Amino acid sequence: MARTPKGVALGNVLRRTREASDLTLREVAKSLDRDAPTLSRYENGNRTPRPELVSRMFATYGVDGARHDELMTLAYRLDDPQWFAATEIERQQQAAAYVECERSASGIVQVSPLVLPELLQTPAVLRSIPRSDHEVETTLRRQEVLTGDRPTRYTALIGVSALHQHIGGKEAAVEQLDYLVAMTRRPHIELRITPAGLGWHPGLDGPFTVIDSKRIGPVVFVATKTSTLWLHRPVDVGIYQEAVGFIRDVSFAPDDSARIIEGLATRLREGL
Repeated sequence: MARTPKGVALGNVLRRTREASDLTLREVAKSLDRDAPTLSRYENGNRTPRPELVSRMFATYGVDGARHDELMTLAYRLDDPQWFAATEIERQQQAAAYVECERSASGIVQVSPLVLPELLQTPAVLRSIPRSDHEVETTLRRQEVLTGDRPTRYTALIGVSALHQHIGGKEAAVEQLDYLVAMTRRPHIELRITPAGLGWHPGLDGPFTVIDSKRIGPVVFVATKTSTLWLHRPVDVGIYQEAVGFIRDVSFAPDDSARIIEGLATRLREGL
C-alpha cells in the first residue's frame, strides 16, 4: 500500500518517541512480540499499524495521559484518501507533519491570490498579522527551506492584489517588496504575478500548496480558518497540478513580475 501523509507522520512520531525512550527496534520488538523489520516499516510509513498496537507502543515508550491521547489522534484512518484535521489537537499534529514535509520537499508550489505566502513574508509583515510569537518563530525557521544551504525549488504564483495590502504599514510594505525582488534573483525561485481582470481562473478558488514530497510523492495542502486538508490521491493532486499550469500560463513571466514588484516598491518609497 502506498504511503500516506498521516501514516508517515505517525511513523515519524513513533520513531522519535522510541528514540527518546532509549530503546532499540530490537528491544521494542521483543517486548511487543513483533519482529524488528515490521516495526521499522511502521516507522517509515510503509505499513500502517492497528490503533491497539500503536497504543501499546506508546505505553512501551512511557507515553501516557494527555500526551498519549494527543498522539493517538494519528493512529486512526491512516489509509483514507484525504487527511482532514478539524480539532485543535489534530491541526497541531498536521502542522508538525507539514513542516517536516516542507523541509524534505524536492519542490514546492504555492498559489496565493490575496496575501503573500508565509515563506516569502518578512519578519515585520509576519508580526503584523495576528499570530503568536511561537508561530512567527516557527515560520521564520520554515523559511530556511528557501534561504538555507540546500534550498528547495520553489514557485510562487501571487495575485497582484497581494502586492497592495501594505500589511504592517507602508515602510514594512516597501521592505517586503524589496525582499521579493531579491528573492526573484535566486535561481531556485520562480515568482510570477497573476494580474487582475482575467475573468475566472483556478487561483480565484483560494490559496493552496503543492509539495513534491520525497517520501510520499506529490501532495496538496489546503487550509481554512477552522480546518486543514491534505490530498494525496493522484487523481486529486492532478486537479491542483492542472490548476497550477493554468495559473502559470496566465501570469506574468518571472522577469516581468520582478519589474512589476520593483516598480511598485519605487513608487511606494517615493510616497513615504
